Amino acid sequence: MSAPSTRPLLSLYRAIYAAGVTATLLVSGFGLWTGLSLRSWPVALVSVAVAGLLVLAVRRRLTEFRSRRHLPGPKPSFFLGNMSDLLLHGHGGRHESLQALHDEYGPLVRFHAAWGSAPFVSLSYVSPNLLRKELDSHRRADRTVLSRSLMGMAGGELHQTHRQVIAPSMTFRGVSERGYVLKDVSDRYVDKWKHVDEGYEGLQSDLRDWSVNCLSAFLFGDDWDVGADLHAYHRALSAIEEEVSFRAFHPFFVRWVFPRRRRRVRAAYHRVAAELGEVVTRREQRIPAACPAHGATGAAGGDLLDRVTRAPWSAEDRVEELMSLILGGADPMSYVLSQALVMLSLDPHVQEKARKTIEASSSRAQEGDPGPDPYVRNIVYETLRMFPPVPFSAKFSDERAVVEQGMSIPPGTVIMWMKNAVGKNPEIFREAERFNPDRFDPERFPADGEKRNDTISSFLPFGAGPRHCVGNRLAEQQCIVLLTEILKNFHVVPLRHIKVQFHSTISVVPSAVPVRLVPR
Repeated sequence: MSAPSTRPLLSLYRAIYAAGVTATLLVSGFGLWTGLSLRSWPVALVSVAVAGLLVLAVRRRLTEFRSRRHLPGPKPSFFLGNMSDLLLHGHGGRHESLQALHDEYGPLVRFHAAWGSAPFVSLSYVSPNLLRKELDSHRRADRTVLSRSLMGMAGGELHQTHRQVIAPSMTFRGVSERGYVLKDVSDRYVDKWKHVDEGYEGLQSDLRDWSVNCLSAFLFGDDWDVGADLHAYHRALSAIEEEVSFRAFHPFFVRWVFPRRRRRVRAAYHRVAAELGEVVTRREQRIPAACPAHGATGAAGGDLLDRVTRAPWSAEDRVEELMSLILGGADPMSYVLSQALVMLSLDPHVQEKARKTIEASSSRAQEGDPGPDPYVRNIVYETLRMFPPVPFSAKFSDERAVVEQGMSIPPGTVIMWMKNAVGKNPEIFREAERFNPDRFDPERFPADGEKRNDTISSFLPFGAGPRHCVGNRLAEQQCIVLLTEILKNFHVVPLRHIKVQFHSTISVVPSAVPVRLVPR
């Protein structure tokens, strides 16, 4: 959704709220008059009850404003709260709007969502409260789209059982055992880029294809159809991401007032579900669940699809869980690679240092996989710090207040950390605007009085607590493998004439990658 469409959209929301309040008052007033005139006491009582519910809703909204007015933030309107501030740069530019609010109000900013939705507090730092187990992820909007998956379900026993099925394939060991899959897929794209001309403009599309293929090949093994129509697949995934993101920040009634959006996301869901359903069916037919070989581990098998097909889940559970893993990793990792390439193109010194460390690691390696080069890993971390692919994550507590910056945040408030602001906070990171992978070097000695913040725990790109991203190890390794192969085979050169626009849904998606890969 573009910025010019924001004003009429907000006007529509106001009109819907105003019409709802007016209709409620008219119906309850007419019912009360009719009931009293005809001495129909049930009608009169129902009318009074309806009016009373409206009064309670208004009172609750005013109480919400009063109980949080001690927190810094822009003044809210009654119906829409601070939606006009949040959507100042359009729905896809929410991260820019939040950054501007932090610049104006400081490290903690309060803003109210539309009437009927929980208020938010945004932090520009990582708080220890985010690690508390009783704070669940704010997944209310997601449950309307992917309610059967880790992405959509509430925390609790069901969430733990799903995570126990998935987690073993996502550990450091699990990812290392199948790291050859990531390299095989990456090598295919590197070979392709060696034979394109100077005017090639398909790098952004290739990175998105690479990300989907890497994830799918790692998760599904030989049952992933490498000949799938990835462009149609991307469009469907993007439509689902857009809808999840849209419902998270817009009024509760948006799923009903935009039937075209609803039909589009439903069609996208069925498109992706059909593709993943075929993957599951192929695995079940190829290796029946009762077969002793099913779920074998080792370099030749033991992918996550084996574990999912053996889990006591319904077919819908399996498909939605696989869908959530693809949605959670495809666009975020392609964004990280695109931004890493841009920063490397602008800093030949970092680029050359990375090549030297890669060559040194290769010369010291014995037979087998020597593991990721630590400096390339630091490049990935530095990119995640400056350009978090998922701009914000949120926690929610229904029962307990949380204290931040000496201020009490009442229960029922969504606590969000704005990762762009966290990563570029000069109070956390020295020279925060500078791309400097060396800051994550464990052997670096901090300057006098400087606190060490050179770990991902300082900005939590993969979330926090029991709901942190289950695929963080896979995401890191996926990026490290492709970046290593690119640096071994190409010089990364900037293309300064290309203008890039960014759009934010669940993750950030750039319109282009302004670099050229020149074979070495």
